[in-house]
Order: sequence, then structure tokens, then C-alpha cells
Amino acid sequence: MRFTLKDYQTTAVGTILTTLGYAREDWHGRQRRTAFALSSTTGSGKTVIAATVIEALLHGSDEFNVEPDPSAVVLWVSKDPALNAQTKSRFIECADRIPAGDLVLLDKTYSEESLQTGTVYFINPDKLRDRADFVKHTDTRHFTFWEILANTIKDPDKTLYMVLDEAHEGMKSPTSTEQTIVQKIINGNGVNPAVPIVWGISATVKRFDEAMTKADAFTKEKNVVIDPKDVQDSGLLKNALTLDIPDEDGDFSTTMVRDATLDFVEICEAWDAYCDEQGIDRVVPLLVAQIPNKSAGERDTEKGLKEEDEIIHLVLETIRKHWPDMPADCVAHVLGDRATIEVGAYEIPKVAPQDVQHDHRIRVLLAKDAVSTGWDCPRAEVLVSLRPANDDTYVTQLLGRMVRTPLAQETSVERLNAASCYLPYFDKQTAKIVAEEIMGMREPRSGERGAAVSKVMLKPVTLQRNHDVPDEVFRLIRDLPSFRKPAAAPRPIKRILKAAQALAQDELVANADHLAHEAMFDVLDSIISANLDDVEAQTKLIMTADIRRILVERGKGEASDSTDTRDADAATVDDALRHLKRILTSSVVNRYLGRNIQVAINDAYEEGDPTAVDITAIRARVAALAFIDANVQKRVEDAADSLTRLWLTTKENGIASLPDSRKPTYEAILEMAREPERDVVEIKTDERVDSVDTDMNPLPAEKKHLLSTAEGDYPLEQKMAKNRWERATIKYEQSLGTLEGWYRNPSTAGKHSLRIAHKSGESWKSVQPDFVFVHLVDGELRPSIIDPHGAHLGDSAPKLKALAEYADEYGEEFDRIIAVGIEKDGILQGLDLKSSKIRRAVYESPADSDSIKRLYEEHGTKYTIIPEEI
Repeated sequence: MRFTLKDYQTTAVGTILTTLGYAREDWHGRQRRTAFALSSTTGSGKTVIAATVIEALLHGSDEFNVEPDPSAVVLWVSKDPALNAQTKSRFIECADRIPAGDLVLLDKTYSEESLQTGTVYFINPDKLRDRADFVKHTDTRHFTFWEILANTIKDPDKTLYMVLDEAHEGMKSPTSTEQTIVQKIINGNGVNPAVPIVWGISATVKRFDEAMTKADAFTKEKNVVIDPKDVQDSGLLKNALTLDIPDEDGDFSTTMVRDATLDFVEICEAWDAYCDEQGIDRVVPLLVAQIPNKSAGERDTEKGLKEEDEIIHLVLETIRKHWPDMPADCVAHVLGDRATIEVGAYEIPKVAPQDVQHDHRIRVLLAKDAVSTGWDCPRAEVLVSLRPANDDTYVTQLLGRMVRTPLAQETSVERLNAASCYLPYFDKQTAKIVAEEIMGMREPRSGERGAAVSKVMLKPVTLQRNHDVPDEVFRLIRDLPSFRKPAAAPRPIKRILKAAQALAQDELVANADHLAHEAMFDVLDSIISANLDDVEAQTKLIMTADIRRILVERGKGEASDSTDTRDADAATVDDALRHLKRILTSSVVNRYLGRNIQVAINDAYEEGDPTAVDITAIRARVAALAFIDANVQKRVEDAADSLTRLWLTTKENGIASLPDSRKPTYEAILEMAREPERDVVEIKTDERVDSVDTDMNPLPAEKKHLLSTAEGDYPLEQKMAKNRWERATIKYEQSLGTLEGWYRNPSTAGKHSLRIAHKSGESWKSVQPDFVFVHLVDGELRPSIIDPHGAHLGDSAPKLKALAEYADEYGEEFDRIIAVGIEKDGILQGLDLKSSKIRRAVYESPADSDSIKRLYEEHGTKYTIIPEEI
């Protein structure tokens, strides 16, 4: 795999491989069929996840501890041949261990009796319609698709894994009794058998789940579900969408196309400047102009084409007028019912949707429906949609195609972390619905969440460093004790190897890879030296194999047996080594073997007998480390962890000065820790936020926040504006007269947050307290954490305990640490967590909601009165 997976992707791959492993055993063991789905939002990298799974399935994976399945045949089903071609290209791009020749677009030219193992086949249902050639016998093809599929399923040496892309498609029959083609593949067509394993992939799997639950032949397993928040936090999606709609009724299409063009030109200039500054390949933004469908009665008429051409000509002329440098050949279209379009001076070629991303000549794309489901084009930065307002559900889905980040990471320029959408035929109510659906404030009517962004802006403003706040306040908050949570499944050895590669690439540590391996080799050498007798005993066991012979003689009622001891062969030693590779990685074990063999060869040459080297014995001696009682894994991991932390600490300044393109690599390394590690709070230098709510009403604003408009205002986001407790907290802290600055701590556990890592059961969690206020106390700047969080909420107990533990350790650095949990008669009650007595009460309190409420009632004190105007 050429790509480094995000944490949520790694988790999903491991779970899917486990599910497929059990499904394979169930099929061959008891003919039990399995169905499940991967459910994840648009932009989460579902294809990358699938490619990683299939690569491991076909070729094995040390990282996921799976052996290759020699029986595997993969059938990838998608509704559109263009999507299949796009998926195949994506597989070639990221799954480097799958030969391109093993990725086959299946069609009527296929004439084999069955599908072949080790191969991924792509098919779309249109090729299997009743009159299609692929379902007929011909002179050159003696097997129909259905017979090929049946022969593959019936072959005991093959395991057919069917992957259904966009799994909600093809699962809805026109009638309750009629099956779609996709359902015939899955369930059998009445003559041929059902497939053994079905893996669906979709942002919305409800329809798939319902269909598979009704299918008696299948056992429905638990779906693999990816939290949209994890996707948003990963940097794969933009932080925000801007929806620009008219303030009043009227035809604003030309105005909106103009505004979209001006915005597009600004985005192009911003990307050019950013790429030059970062020293990276140029990002080439794309402007998408979505035109309306022709009416049902005029789809193929001359009048319909003429009207459509007039719209296209008007759009392009408006774009050219406001983009003087517009290249002559930069326009293309993906209109399914048109060939090359000639309007005015424009000759507009038709392109396949999957080709748009990599064809940088295309800067303006004319589209209708082809850029909705499945379209992948991260360089699409600006959309202007001339579709009517009653198509708002469709546009909501389309917006999901606009939120991918071109570099698969967040940039340091906030403007480049947002996409812009101009919607001249939308009204306020429609915009409100679209915005709230995308932000998860209401359930989508379509059943499909088209995008997963944290905010949708209708009238954005830019926040920058607030010059009314002293520099010391920024530095104080930046350096507060903040700890990122450890990885769910930490792998210190993989972490040091990744760190070594990155540090060497960035010329921060010379020979880092060699140093990393040598540090672990020193540990292995010391373990062998200290446990020599055990190592030799295990080596002897590995080097010999006990063969049991059972003899039955005619006339005797009982069998006799004997055991012979023979020398083990290379395969036996390989089996033993495989155990060590699983705990120490193939890289470390292979390199350690290579070093030991080379040392033995050198010693043999010095002694004048180079043939005396027994490589099998050396391999067995190393393999013995897996079977001795010496905490081999922990000791090697401890050494790896120690060196990684040393490098990250001593090279912190060098890492901080690297371009943005390198930052995600180190973020991933930091997030692979097995214990909480301290980090700084990286306060943004600029941020775009909305100035109105979804009803287009101005949002309330407050002063002295670290980031503000030029006028010193910080607009409160809609959720905060409606939160009485949070607004009362801000008002109270400002009323004290000593406030020098404050920070609304982001709720996500990212680099911009003050994070408190804590253990919850067996897993690590992260708490982000809501507010940090800095007051001037006796002439000294002192920070305070104020966290209004209702005691009735499900996470109140672990969050309160985490804050108490944090206060235990770092309370001296704060003026106050107060958890606000209940409201009585308009008064907010808080717990003073700097009090050891109250912390003890928190630790001793049961974790249920009623106990936490009693804790506030018995130990809480008045924090503030909620003002009547809030």
C-alpha cells in the first residue's frame, strides 16, 4: 500500500479483514453465507480502505497480521462502468502489490469457465440485462456470466468475495416480487446459487441492510461504521462550505456566476501562492457550473437543445468576462446526452467524469447529474448551480463532492480549507435546510448525508489575531499542559520506523533508519546474552521435528506408534520465524537476521572456513526469541518508544518549520503513542466563521477572544449562541473586570485544542474543556478553565473525573478549574476542582447521572446568575 492510512481507516481495514476471515471459514466449513457493509460518509476514503483490504486478502499483510487467501476471487459491482474504471485506476494508484493485470474490467469478451483466483473483476449491471451479449452463449463464449459466476461459487478451491459499491444502489425493486440485477447476483437468479460473501460499501446502507436482512440465504453481520467526526478530524475533508444565496426574490443567475468566477480567480491565486510558498506541485482548482435538466417534453427537441445552449453560452461568457486569463481550451462537459457542444466561439468536448481530476487543462466543468454519486475530484473548489430550489436534496448530495481537500490534508491558509457554492435559485428556507442537514443538525430527507463538514457558512467573516489581547496571553494558552490521547492499538516499532523514515527524509536525523534498527538490535542481543540457555534449548526444538508413525498390522486389534526425530527443513524454521515477525515486524526480524548472518560469514572468513556458516541454524536461533520467557516484545518496544520520544522532543523546532505537506506525517507519528504525550495548543492565525445563523439573523458577538474581526468581535457559532450556560459563562468572566483574553477551546481533539487524555475503562479518551479565560490576578496573568457541561449528560462522569485528575497534576498552573454542572433557579452551580476535598468526592462518586447531580448539589457553589437577556 503506497498510502499511509488514517487511524479510522486502519481500524476499519482490520475489522473488515476479520469479518471476511470468519465469513470464509463459515462458507467452506458449513456453507453459511455472510453479508455486511462498510458505512462511511462521502470523502472518507472508502476506496482506499477497500484497496487495502483486497491487497491484504490477495497478498497477505504483516501490518494486519493476515496470510494471503489463495482461494480469493473478488467481484466488484458498481452501477456505472465509469465508476468501475475510476475505482480500477484508484487501485493501481494506491495498492502497489496488486498487479494491474489482476484488475479486470469484466465484459462479454470474457470466455473462461469461471473467474480466476487472485483477481479483482469489475462489473456493472447494465452488462447483464436480458438482451446483453454477456448473458448469452455465442460461438466464442460457451459460458454466460451467470454460469461463470455459478462455476466460481461451486468450486471448493475458490472463495468469491462480492463487493457492492454504492450499496444503496440496485437494492430497490420496481415491485415487491421482482429482483434487480444486483439482487440476482447476490441471491441467485433462480437457477444459479447465491454468492457466499457480500460486502456492501456506501454512505447510506439502510436499503442494503433491509434487503440483506430479508435474504434468507444470508447471515447479516454487524456493519463496520466510521464516525463522520473522525473523517472530519482527519484532514481529508474541508472544514467548511460557504453557501451564497440571494437575499431577495429575483433572477440572480448572472450575478451569481459572476461572483463565483471572481471567487474562483481568488482561489486560484491563493493556491498558486500557497504552493509556491510550500514548494509543492501546483494545485489546479476547478469551477463546476451545474446547469438544469431539460424538461421532460423537450429533452430531445431542437427547442430544448437551443435553450440549453443559450444557458451554456451565457455562463461561459460571464465567466470569461470576469476571468480575463481564462484559457481558450479549459472548458469541458460531462452531459450524458450530448457529444461535443459548439456554442458561439466555444467548442466544448465531452469527458468522462473520472478523467476530470487528472486533466489539468479542464478548469471549468459543465455538469448535470454525472458529478453526484461516486464522482471523485478533490480540486473542485467552486460550484455554481443553476438548478431550481426544489432540487435542494440533490444539491445536498452534490456538495459532498465539493468537500474533499486537494492535498488530503488541512492547510495553514484557512481560505483554502473551505469550498464555495453559489445557489441563485435557492431561498432562505431551502438554504437553512441544506445547511442544517450538512452540519448534522437535522436528519437528511434523502437518507444520505452528502457531506460531513463542521460548519456551513452563509455570510462568512474572517477572524485574525486579536490585537486587543496581549501577546503574553497567546503564549500562556499555547503552553498550557495539553496531552493527546494515545493510539487505540499502539505499535511502537512501527512508529519508530515511520519516524526514522520521516526524519531522514527531512534531513533532521542522519541515518535514522540504521539508528532505529540498531537500537532494537542491541536489545535483542542483550536478551540472547542474558537467556542463552533458554535460547539454545528453543533453537534445538525448532531445528528438529518429531514425526509420529502409526502402524496397523493385519490380525492385531490395536495400532502401535513410534516417534522419529528428524532435522527440520527451511519451511519449519520459516513457521517459527513468522511468530517473531508478528510481534517485532518483518523489517526488524529480517534486518536482524541479515546482520547476524553477515557477522557469521565475516567470522568464518577470518577463521578460514567460509563454508562453515549454518544459515538455517542462525535463523532458528533468532526465531527462538519468540518462544522464550523474557518479555522480548515489551523490551524492544520500550527501546523503540524511548528513542522516538527523544527524536520528537529534540527535533521539535525543526519539525515545526517544515512545510504543511510534511505536517500530517508527524501528526500521524505523534498519534501512534502508547502513553499520553504533551503537546502545545496551536492557536490558528486566521479562521473563517459565519456571521449569521441558518435563518440569516446576525449572530451575537463578544470581545477579547484570541481571534476576532478587525473590529474586535468574535461571532458566537449558532450552537453556542443558543447555549445559555456558555453565554452566561462568557458574560460573567467579562464582568469581573480583569479579563485579558479568552479562548473557546475547540470541541474536537485536534492540534488547536487544549486536550486532556484520560483512561476510560480499557480505552483512552480525550476531553476538551469548553473555555480558557486569562485574568490579571495580583499583577500576574493567570489562566482558568471553566467547563459548563450538564451533569445529566452521558459523558459527564468521565469528563468530570478527567478534569479532576488534570487539576490534581497541574492545578497549580491555574487560577481556577471549575466544572459547571447544574442550574438552580437561574443560578449555575460549579465544582471547584482545585479543592482536594472536592476532587476526592469526584473520585469516590459513582458514575451514574443521579450521583453526579448529587455531587453538584452537595459540593457545588454558585458560579453565576444567568442574565435575563440570554
